[in-house]
Amino acid sequence: MRIRMMTDLHYALHADPVGDSYYKEYLKRFFGDGPAADRYVSLGDLTQNGTEREYRAAFETIDSLGRRDAFLHIPGNHDLLEADCRQTEQWGSTPPVSEGFGAVETESTTLLFLNSCQVRKPLDWGGRLDGARLQLLGSKLAEANGKPVLVFAHHPLPDTTALSDRPMMRVEEAAALTELMNEATGPCFWFNGHNHIQSIVRKAAWTCVQTASALCLPCYREVIVSDDAVKVTTTILNDPALEELAERSLDGFPSFHRVPPAKAAGSAQDQSIEVRFGPRNV
Repeated sequence: MRIRMMTDLHYALHADPVGDSYYKEYLKRFFGDGPAADRYVSLGDLTQNGTEREYRAAFETIDSLGRRDAFLHIPGNHDLLEADCRQTEQWGSTPPVSEGFGAVETESTTLLFLNSCQVRKPLDWGGRLDGARLQLLGSKLAEANGKPVLVFAHHPLPDTTALSDRPMMRVEEAAALTELMNEATGPCFWFNGHNHIQSIVRKAAWTCVQTASALCLPCYREVIVSDDAVKVTTTILNDPALEELAERSLDGFPSFHRVPPAKAAGSAQDQSIEVRFGPRNV
């Protein structure tokens, strides 16, 4: 299975039409480059302001690229500034993710999508996981039986990837979540965005993979799941024309967690990882 991930695109409708062209050019590359993926995943903040116009414009572009059936989106804090998940999912039509969370089971892995975001909280962009989401995570971890569990959320786990030691840059009030995670026995992966910087950290059974904002650093990750390994790679597009368009788009934001590309890329160790495991018992 091949999964391609992006995050923090912050699709906006600028007064300057040139500022909007970045999103369309980036999405063409995200969906069109290299071998086709089985799933294409947005880790949140697909839109900047969470408005209906932004959602519909973003999904119109995605629809035009022919990969819509394989695309999954979980919300980021910016996506929920104007409306809750039920409304934004009507604007975007995002099965099998419903109300921000859901699961896809395959023979080789469990894909779990967790909405870690609060609704209409412009001044508190930290993550929260309520009881329903924790219960879903706990049940899927218990059912895995050695099969890898891949969790996709917008916020990082606390004290793992870059900047996750800071308030509002992580899942907050995470004691119950940490207790659940400590009970995991098989290979587990937590994929997130939010902090705009590439980072990979291993912690007990968990491998935490944070992806940079596609607006700060035009890039995407790929996750390749095989019978005995999960491999994560990074593609940085290195396209001067695309980078210039990204700068034009960023210039249209009055405020933004702007990370210079060199910092957003992280270190060499933050670009890829391969986690190998033996055959599971069935």
